[in-house]
Amino acid sequence: MNRRTRCSVLPLLLAAACATRGSSDANDHMLHADLRVFQEAQQVFRAQNIGTHEFDFGEHGHVTVREITLDGFPGSTYLRCRFHFQNRTKEPLFQAYVSLDVLDPKGRIVSSQVCHCIMPTGSALGRGAYYSDELRTPTYLTHLQPGWSWQIRSHADPERDDPPLDPPVAPRTLPQSPPMQIRNRGQNDQ
Repeated sequence: MNRRTRCSVLPLLLAAACATRGSSDANDHMLHADLRVFQEAQQVFRAQNIGTHEFDFGEHGHVTVREITLDGFPGSTYLRCRFHFQNRTKEPLFQAYVSLDVLDPKGRIVSSQVCHCIMPTGSALGRGAYYSDELRTPTYLTHLQPGWSWQIRSHADPERDDPPLDPPVAPRTLPQSPPMQIRNRGQNDQ
């Protein structure tokens, strides 16, 4: 490559580098702006939802939200809810479902996640028993709309005995064989 070619290529390379750096700065500026908007939304949400929240669902148990936060990053935002479910009903519960819903400004459910509260041992949730867990429900950018909200729902199934068969199954009788008598097992040669 001769000197003349090098001199003409150099300004083109510098111009291309400057153009690339300029578009990168614009993208960085947009990302910082999105992050700032998200952080402001987090601060507002934190101020409005500080402390614990109690929800009594009567025969479907009691849910205490110990902590709820707006987490994630711009473009992938979710509500994180740490809760415990307590059986305050009169009888043991076979299972319970607790859901965290994200609502749009009109009160319609945009997103929902459900936790299936069941004891790992297969036993029932007795009266007074607790079940703790965490739910994460995506907001799908609903958190950017003024007036959006969230809600907790609970549904519990009481433990019930299986109904008897109608008609009942007749007991099976097995044929009886006479008892076996074993004599002289070969231990004595008499």
